Amino acid sequence: MEDIKDYLLNKIRGDDIGVKPRRNLQLMRMIDTDGVDMLDFLIEDMISYARKVIQRCFKRNKVEGESAITQASMAIGKYIVEGWDSSNVNFRDHVRVGDLIIEGFVMCGYLTISVGHMKSRKPVTIHATEKWGEMEVVTGKTTCISATPIPPITNLFQNNGKSVIKTWDKSKEHKFFKYLDKPFVKAIDKLQATRFMVNSDVHKAILENWEMFISNETFDGEDKNENAKLYQRQASKNREVKEVMAAADKWLDKEFSFYLDADYRGRLYYSEPFFNFQGADIARSQLLFAKGKLFDSTASFWLAVHTACSYNQSYGIDQIPNWASEDYKSILQEEELDTISVDKMTLEDRARWTQENMDEILEMGEMRIFAEEAEKKIAFMACCIEWYKYSQNKNEFYTQLPIPIDGANNGWQHLGAMSKDNLTGELVGLTNIEVPNDFYVQVAKKLCDKMPDWFEERNMPMKHIRKGIAKRGAMTRAYSCGQKKMSESMYSDCYQYGYTKDYNINTWDCDELSNQVIRAIQEVCPGPLDTMRYLQRLADKEISNWLATYGTDRGRGIQWESDSGFPVIYECYRTRPAKVDCYGFNTPEGELRFKHVIREKTDIPDRRGFMCGISPNFVHSSDAAHMALVVADWEGDFGAVHDSFSAHATEIEDLMEDAREKFVKLYDKENFYDSIPFGRGYEGEQPTIGALNINEVIESDYFFC
Repeated sequence: MEDIKDYLLNKIRGDDIGVKPRRNLQLMRMIDTDGVDMLDFLIEDMISYARKVIQRCFKRNKVEGESAITQASMAIGKYIVEGWDSSNVNFRDHVRVGDLIIEGFVMCGYLTISVGHMKSRKPVTIHATEKWGEMEVVTGKTTCISATPIPPITNLFQNNGKSVIKTWDKSKEHKFFKYLDKPFVKAIDKLQATRFMVNSDVHKAILENWEMFISNETFDGEDKNENAKLYQRQASKNREVKEVMAAADKWLDKEFSFYLDADYRGRLYYSEPFFNFQGADIARSQLLFAKGKLFDSTASFWLAVHTACSYNQSYGIDQIPNWASEDYKSILQEEELDTISVDKMTLEDRARWTQENMDEILEMGEMRIFAEEAEKKIAFMACCIEWYKYSQNKNEFYTQLPIPIDGANNGWQHLGAMSKDNLTGELVGLTNIEVPNDFYVQVAKKLCDKMPDWFEERNMPMKHIRKGIAKRGAMTRAYSCGQKKMSESMYSDCYQYGYTKDYNINTWDCDELSNQVIRAIQEVCPGPLDTMRYLQRLADKEISNWLATYGTDRGRGIQWESDSGFPVIYECYRTRPAKVDCYGFNTPEGELRFKHVIREKTDIPDRRGFMCGISPNFVHSSDAAHMALVVADWEGDFGAVHDSFSAHATEIEDLMEDAREKFVKLYDKENFYDSIPFGRGYEGEQPTIGALNINEVIESDYFFC
């Protein structure tokens, strides 16, 4: 990274007396003020962030290792100028500053750049070189983690310089003060007050088995393009692992807190990238609560449940173990499945699985042996180590391991509660049932009924139909996923699992299958889909209301205050093409001149966009409110991942009870539709309210588990 740093510093501070510097250089020179060379301090962070942005762009692209330059430049530039006077900068400045940083990567040989046809979707493209794959920028630098306790929020901007609400800038700072006593602010304070430390035993175990997480595989063969994709995918994973481990190494034997912020719906995110409680398994599973709780029978049960789910062993229909308390064979036969995983068993049987395998668990914990077949092998290792530590000091063992409870099909839970749909409630844990239901199997069975000839011809087992065809569509439909996107995801899943070859599935098949999945979902959970359509009609009414009041020259979005007090502002406006000239982009081959083509937002509402997006955004604001209400009243440590709550093993029963009570409080209304805070004046018919008694959630073991 030093070569990029030197190049950029030399260019920004270059000798150009008498020559008016380009806009990006003007902006960067503003950083060095009052004789203080702030640029020296900030440039490494800029380069590091830029690399992460570019890598994310590579991962999102269908061809890994390349990306349009515009989206990367926008994100990089916006991050750098964040907090500057917004009256003096605009999106064009974001792009130009981002271009400057990317130019450093190009000039130092980490990227190449190519200019295509202006009418193409990616007229200017950056490409990773082999040097990019070898780049080591692993400093362990963390800017959103605090060694000292984080003070309570008193202003829109916290002492790390970040806005509490990502989309709010300094112009809205004065409006924030009226929200200081709202539950969502209290929730952020509680989460930021939670102290963590690195699980040194898990950290050491990863280092001792480094080859399991870092691949040094080489790719040979005639197909160079395919090998390049594999190389970039491998390099990307390796870099993420190294980033996490470097950050964890920096914080070994220290206590720390994470800063958080909220998106426009009120969903809370840890601000630190990679190494945070919402990160990948290698990040989250290295985190412990700093304070321990004395291990007791309650802790033993929930640690056992978590251990079993982390490994998540599957059993064939004729291999159901003797210790299982339920007749799973009959359940599998009814659902036309031939295997069952432990996380689909009862809570008691999950705990029994751990007890039945305790000897192996203790051995793996003592020897730090990873179970490669485990679904979450690092989380499982953390559990093994916790059990081993307990076995060495049973009388006075203090557990620090966060234990998660997850919402079952969370999007459908909220929509089911809004509509009080009985059918949905039984499938997603809103009623008191003895064995958890499988929502995706029910959708898959309905799908088979609609296309019997297609499935009979391919002789496709139900577990593959569930996994490759029904699951993704059924999950994302709760967030208004359309047929086209569902078809693309379905084909991608089938290709990944080998079903395209094994069962002769092509894109045309996925087009028809996705159409029928949507119809199957309508039959499985009619109430939630009626609710989604009703929300769309209310959104259309809201747009009509503000157009009648303000006209098209004043956009204001759809606004409401969630149950946690969060001010949601959902915006979706028409865009128009805008061009940003980029003259003088230096490359080793010479100077490039090109234009960025950007979609500039107008104040004219996109009615179709608003209607398509209102349901997922309203649901996300509701699940964010649910979590905020739980956290705001919680007195202990807490780890938050949207619809997954973590606490000490000793407190899980209390947490589950609190989560259930807060959910009932949200939806225990005679008619939820009357309480929707937008679309006032709509005179159309409301959806039929179902017969679900929302108070049954209080007795449900599988609402959050």
